[in-house]
Amino acid sequence: MNTEILLKKRFFRPDEVAELLLISKRTIYRMIHDGRLDGVDKNRRPLRVPREAILSLFPVDAWAN
Repeated sequence: MNTEILLKKRFFRPDEVAELLLISKRTIYRMIHDGRLDGVDKNRRPLRVPREAILSLFPVDAWAN
């Protein structure tokens, strides 16, 4: 995942999240629908995913020894 991109923006389109996580856009929409990923619906369209929601998928201590 490109952390520089994550630091530059606060909100991401589903296709951008899919590219960052190397998964399909359909999977991103499924994760939002299932509640595994937060999506913000600004004025009904377009859907955006907050940076914090993306980062929450990766617990900080997951990489600890």
